[in-house]
Amino acid sequence: MIHIKNKGLLHEHTVLLNDSSNLSNRDNKHLYTQILQGNAESPMISYLMNLNKQGLNDFKSIAKFNELNISGMYGDSIKYEEIIDETTIFLPQKKFKKIKESFSSIILKRRSGRRFHHFEMSIDTLSHLLKYAFGLSDVSLPGSREGKHRMYSSGGALYPISVYLYINNVEGLSNGFYKYQPGSHTLAPVDTDTINTAEFFAGSGMDMLNSCLSLFFRYDINRNYVKYGELSLLNSFVEVGVMSHNFDLVATSLGFVSCPVAGFNKNLIETALHLDQVNEHIIFSSICGKE
Repeated sequence: MIHIKNKGLLHEHTVLLNDSSNLSNRDNKHLYTQILQGNAESPMISYLMNLNKQGLNDFKSIAKFNELNISGMYGDSIKYEEIIDETTIFLPQKKFKKIKESFSSIILKRRSGRRFHHFEMSIDTLSHLLKYAFGLSDVSLPGSREGKHRMYSSGGALYPISVYLYINNVEGLSNGFYKYQPGSHTLAPVDTDTINTAEFFAGSGMDMLNSCLSLFFRYDINRNYVKYGELSLLNSFVEVGVMSHNFDLVATSLGFVSCPVAGFNKNLIETALHLDQVNEHIIFSSICGKE
């Protein structure tokens, strides 16, 4: 009999399974029970338990970055990081239309959509979508360098996340992978072998056939680890969440639906994009189309 004073310790995992050897016949509820008992390990829980621990090396690195304004140097060098050649696709840069719909209306209308009808997105719509979700603003802010800033926040203004698109049904663009380059508002085609798009996402819930495009968010560890150390991953997950939500809201305002997707084929996508899979990782994805 458990004493009533211990009732606060009871929860859905109170019933413990002592057979830690049976690793093949369990679901996540049973696995979590074993983790609580110490019979199994969880990289996620280990990371969370050490989430905000910082050492002297972290404080030294952060102070150095701030003193030398390295993030400002990163911002100034964006034009040197982008590929501009005969293959580069310059997105329309005529005056961008203001989003006339109220913010509250967009928030209320936003929802995830996985099924679409076949529709060709215009190149002008794609330009607006990428500019407002991930691009550079031309609005001058006090203290900003060159009068430009991103449409979303990033820890230390280091911006370790870059956006790759798989174009499936967009006016004037061949199907395939492209990297979005926010400094020049361009797309750089990625040379890849033939790939089965039906394998991009786990299961069959995502309508790749009728989608307009998919997004894949690449994390460059070196970009922020040298400043924040182990805290970098948390900063990057927060950043990619903000970016994804930006995209969802802008897509909604333009009459499209999107769906953030954590169940993507990481190895397949990273191999297709020629990522080294050590410093460069795909950490999130999204799909977009017209209902």
